Amino acid sequence: MRRSIPLSPEQHQTLEDRANQVHPGLLEAIQSTSQRLGCPVFVVGGAPRDLVSSNQVGDLDLVVEGDGEGFARALAAALGGKMKSHPRFFTAEVELPGGRLDVATTRQECYDSPAVLPSVEPGPFKDDLRRRDFTVNTLAIELGKGPPFAVQDSYEALRDLKEHRLGVLHDESFIDDPTRILRGVRLESRLGFRLDEVTERLATGAVTDGVFDSLSSDRLRRELFRLLEPIGSIETRLQRLGELGLLSVLSRDLQLSAEDQAWIGRAAEKAGDLPADTADVEGWRLAFPALLAGLDRTAVESVAARLALRPNEREWLLTSRLDLDHALELLRHEESRPSDVDRALGPLRSEQIALLLAVTEAPVVRQVHVWLDDWRSVQLSLTGQELLEAGIAPGAWIGRALDSTREARLNGTITAREELDFALNLLKKENSGAEIE
Repeated sequence: MRRSIPLSPEQHQTLEDRANQVHPGLLEAIQSTSQRLGCPVFVVGGAPRDLVSSNQVGDLDLVVEGDGEGFARALAAALGGKMKSHPRFFTAEVELPGGRLDVATTRQECYDSPAVLPSVEPGPFKDDLRRRDFTVNTLAIELGKGPPFAVQDSYEALRDLKEHRLGVLHDESFIDDPTRILRGVRLESRLGFRLDEVTERLATGAVTDGVFDSLSSDRLRRELFRLLEPIGSIETRLQRLGELGLLSVLSRDLQLSAEDQAWIGRAAEKAGDLPADTADVEGWRLAFPALLAGLDRTAVESVAARLALRPNEREWLLTSRLDLDHALELLRHEESRPSDVDRALGPLRSEQIALLLAVTEAPVVRQVHVWLDDWRSVQLSLTGQELLEAGIAPGAWIGRALDSTREARLNGTITAREELDFALNLLKKENSGAEIE
């Protein structure tokens, strides 16, 4: 049974301010276009949910009961924007100076088999709401009638928001679309909510029944990687995946130990302290070296295949833990030279450096910090051009000589003034075809 709750003055102002950020007078333009075309227009999902729960509004995703493409075209024309249509999906985009509006025609869907994308066709607004993943995402505000605006609640979403719980709309929800379980874990973390008892039982039952076996690799990878971003509290989301049995979707032997969970959590914190010039940290690359540590190469290859990773991602996944273990071995060895540490850490990604910073051995962490602060930034004043000008014939030996000279600088064997003489002497001794003219 649908009920309407008027927005408070503060909520109304928040909605209007957000709309004006996209384009001044946007709400009025939506209202007039809706009334002129005779098609109801709603903002549904995250925007009304967040407006009610925290008086904040993100993206304004519109759904139109009727001709969504026609509405988008008319709205773009009224505001001087551009419209891009996607007829296959009954969606369109309106590009405006302050942002983009996604516009969708209200739809109904039919799942011919579990975990497969449904067939979709235009349908009434009530059927479009039933397509949503959780009740809290069914709240709607009809913009064509306002102001004043009211929140329409058709599935007791306001009650679930108040009680901080996530519930599905029907018992077949996870059978139809298993990715809703992953989205549920993500919403739990983001909103501080929890799957209700019935919904959690449906989720674990769907996993046990193997519904993910029919899910495409692309959809699984996309939702899983999205779940692992941002990296803050990533360890709690991984723990939740384990509780729901979702780690077994990647490998039946995959388990997250308390030790590795804590390690990943510390690494997520350390990632925030990495120098600004290091690459952005990706959640899956931070988690997987620790998460897959107990699997053999064949099992890791199976995980890469299940996620349909690109060749470079697959190769990185297969070698990431070996590279970490090699680096740890060097960092633990008291006689390791700065050049040894640099050779081991230099090729690593930011995620692996964060994992090294998160180990519990103080000498290891200290050496990583020294490398980050000092050793990695050591650069030669000597160039290959100078060696050519000194009479060295072109060849690969020049690059090798420069590398060896930098190692000598790192180890304190030579100073910057001694680089040229060191490199020339090295090339003379190498006897590899280099010639001094």
